[in-house]
Amino acid sequence: MFRFLNTIAIHSVLALAPILLPQLAVAAPSDARSHILANIEAEASKDERTTVRITLTNPQGKVQERTLHWITLTLASGDKRSLVTFDLPKAIKGTSLLTFENKDRDDERWLFLPALKKTRRISGSDKSDTFMGTDFAYEDLVTEEPEKYDYAFPATQDCGTQCVTVIATPRTEQERIESGYGKRLITLDTRTHMVLRIEYYNKAGIHAKSFTASDFQSVHANGALRPFRMQMVDLINQHTTVMAFQGYQIDTGVSEDDVSQRALTKG
Repeated sequence: MFRFLNTIAIHSVLALAPILLPQLAVAAPSDARSHILANIEAEASKDERTTVRITLTNPQGKVQERTLHWITLTLASGDKRSLVTFDLPKAIKGTSLLTFENKDRDDERWLFLPALKKTRRISGSDKSDTFMGTDFAYEDLVTEEPEKYDYAFPATQDCGTQCVTVIATPRTEQERIESGYGKRLITLDTRTHMVLRIEYYNKAGIHAKSFTASDFQSVHANGALRPFRMQMVDLINQHTTVMAFQGYQIDTGVSEDDVSQRALTKG
């Protein structure tokens, strides 16, 4: 969904009706799913490249910054590949994460640590783990899989006439087990179908994280939009991550070699 990389998908999760807040009692599903499908279509591309500046802020106001390059590729099968390579700070330069999003089996991830010259495989079921020390989990940054979720409208909409909020809950037992969330409230722009906001609730029903996307710009001749700023706030730990995107290149011919295990170790 939101997730860059056709993501954004948000890029993520689950829940049961009993943990929905009273004011968010679920109305009839109607065409809630159609808004999610429209978002996926609006964010679709064959491949993307971007540079991202990440700013981490802790509860005491201390700031850390990182810079990375991000490449994604969608295969003919619908599977996706992405490679993230850190450039700054110098201490983690060359650290890379390769992700295979597989439609018919668990996702696969490999982390390359240049200082150790070692590649470590990360279990695809560990989707609730944090992404490289940020407030984003791995599951926040992968493409929405609508076949694994049920979607419905809340009983009332309070975001205005040009947006809509959809409640996402898991359809599969596997998602309920693996995700770190209980449910997501996804707010989308009804004109552009872009995700504007996601509220994440953990399995205890606590509002755990809040995501916002902003500064949408056209990045392709076909009018495709992308957010140039994404923010995730951990409401429990009072920690914030901001991703500032420094331009996108879409459908420029990324190859499978560019998002391979060989490319992972190049740094």
